[in-house]
Amino acid sequence: MTESNDLGPMYEAKQSAQLELLDRENPIPGGEPQCPVCEAKTTRLVEAHPSPNAGSAPFRIRLICGNEECRRWTVYNW
Repeated sequence: MTESNDLGPMYEAKQSAQLELLDRENPIPGGEPQCPVCEAKTTRLVEAHPSPNAGSAPFRIRLICGNEECRRWTVYNW
């Protein structure tokens, strides 16, 4: 798994919402959306995350830009 210190800044709220929507529409391997900043393919990581504020979501999705110079990211509950 990617260490948090290897990540760039988080996406802006509007970009994160857009990425979540696109990812939910195509949640298959290879269906990851492109980075809205640099257009590189993102990487989807599925993380076990039974948190109290996640409701019934047993895990969360982290999308990370694959461009080493960008490395923006977001996370959402599934």
